Amino acid sequence: MRLLLLVAAHGLVPSIRKAPLKYRATAADLDFMREALDLAQTVTADTTAPNPQVGCVLVQNNKIVGRGYHPKAGEPHAEIFALRDAGATVEREGDADHWSVTSSLKNATAYVTLEPCSHVGKTPPCCDALVRSPRFEVLRRFHAIDATRVHLLMKWVAAGCARVVIGMSDPAPWVAGNGAKRLRDGGVDVEVLEDAACLALLEGWVASLNLGGK
Repeated sequence: MRLLLLVAAHGLVPSIRKAPLKYRATAADLDFMREALDLAQTVTADTTAPNPQVGCVLVQNNKIVGRGYHPKAGEPHAEIFALRDAGATVEREGDADHWSVTSSLKNATAYVTLEPCSHVGKTPPCCDALVRSPRFEVLRRFHAIDATRVHLLMKWVAAGCARVVIGMSDPAPWVAGNGAKRLRDGGVDVEVLEDAACLALLEGWVASLNLGGK
């Protein structure tokens, strides 16, 4: 924790609070976040490097319906495994820049120890797979829509999460608050806890960001 604060104080980790944060976490939220944190520690930091350890649980009607963690670099992230564990079909078609998600979840809450990613790396962004909107369809007859900003004719069903509780914001410059912003833009209620235990777990990973890690 001291290392994280020291690094932030010297301006090496960029500020990520681009959108107003809400702090309405309940005791149940904290309990579910602890479940996600336990999952994150299923594997060691050496195993996931250069990626961080991340865990995720999906909750519906106050019951955990899906669990997942990030096993190693190059593999899907924790959110994707949690969705699959909850019965969703989550696939990437070729080298597509998005996940195709089919899910029966409705108004679920995702608890994830680190802000969902918003960039295309070895896998597509996780934040878009979690959004509440049941279906995105862009047809050619809607010419008013700027096709350069949306995926023309892209059809995919999102996970149906109404709320995402994030253990800590992602200080990596390729995320830096954009995951939370995109979730909010998609109609999802986002809580960012900046939880001490989540911060402590990723102290080493945060330090590596300033040494060129990714």
